[in-house]
Amino acid sequence: MQNNIFSQVLTVGPQYRNHRGGIGAVLASYAGQVKHFPFLASYDGRYGSLKNNLLFPLVLLKLVAMLTVNRNIKIVHIHGASKGSFYRKYLIFLIAKFLFGKKVVYHLHSGEFHNFYEHTSGLIKGRIHHITKRVDSFICLSPHWENYLKSHFKIQRLIILNNPVELPQSFQKTEDKNSFHTFLYLGLILEKKGIFDLLQVIAQNKQTLKDRFQLIIGGDGDTKRLKGYIEDNNLSGLVQFVGWVSGEQKKALLSKCDVLILPSYNEGLPISILEAMANSKAILSTKVGGIPAIVKDNENGFLVEPGNLKVMEERIDWIINHPEEVEKMGKDSLVKVQPYLTNSVMQSLQAEYQFLLN
Repeated sequence: MQNNIFSQVLTVGPQYRNHRGGIGAVLASYAGQVKHFPFLASYDGRYGSLKNNLLFPLVLLKLVAMLTVNRNIKIVHIHGASKGSFYRKYLIFLIAKFLFGKKVVYHLHSGEFHNFYEHTSGLIKGRIHHITKRVDSFICLSPHWENYLKSHFKIQRLIILNNPVELPQSFQKTEDKNSFHTFLYLGLILEKKGIFDLLQVIAQNKQTLKDRFQLIIGGDGDTKRLKGYIEDNNLSGLVQFVGWVSGEQKKALLSKCDVLILPSYNEGLPISILEAMANSKAILSTKVGGIPAIVKDNENGFLVEPGNLKVMEERIDWIINHPEEVEKMGKDSLVKVQPYLTNSVMQSLQAEYQFLLN
């Protein structure tokens, strides 16, 4: 990487150290690839929304100070999502673009941006149109989002940039293969992620899944409801909740599992799916957001409609009964994930920065 180019870019987004989110994982990958990574944390996941909102004026003051002192900064790269994230980033955009005259990149990560736009007020819609029209480069994550943005906004420069992922050092299983299939869910414990749909499928098929199936859930969110559902439906023999996972624990789970499952209702381009693909795993997910760009039905996994419990049940049953085919799907995942490897993504990002600097 040409570190001198990245030293001319101020990256703005959620705190990526000890992150608990997809954007944080992306930023951590970027930071790990370059020597100088000027960064401003607009939100810190260690704190609640109230504290972050109270601290946000200090973020703006720090932005002004950084752009005043570091005259080498030519580009401000804003990583944003929906709702509160958009409101914060809009103010940052105004300061960077109009007070300091910097080139601005807006990088959209949200899987719910369409819902946010369609259900927000006319005033906020106007602000969304303003930022999409005036930024120097708008980055999205997949052809799905590119098509949506082109059809709704006048964007002068719109590009797709893949989310980055690293290959594991080894593809060895951490445990001996046993008689049942291990499915892994990594993500927030929320209704919109489809995790409770998945639990309902398991509860309705307890007897047929017994001694053949295990679901490991890693994440945080509505953990009280999750634990209550597992207990009320006597699923402890089928479902294991391990809390939020990262680092070596996540690597071990990705190595151990047979299939990554994400039955979500809205997504951008899930890092968890890319990580599983880099570990040669088959994927069972939904036809939303950028997922169909990386998971091809009947090739490296299966895609179902969100909320379709019957088809989800059928796909789980097929996976359990066809282990050799599932292993082939995993190998296909490894092939399909190659364009998302960090080095390739960083080269594309560097080329975009170079274009803007020229």
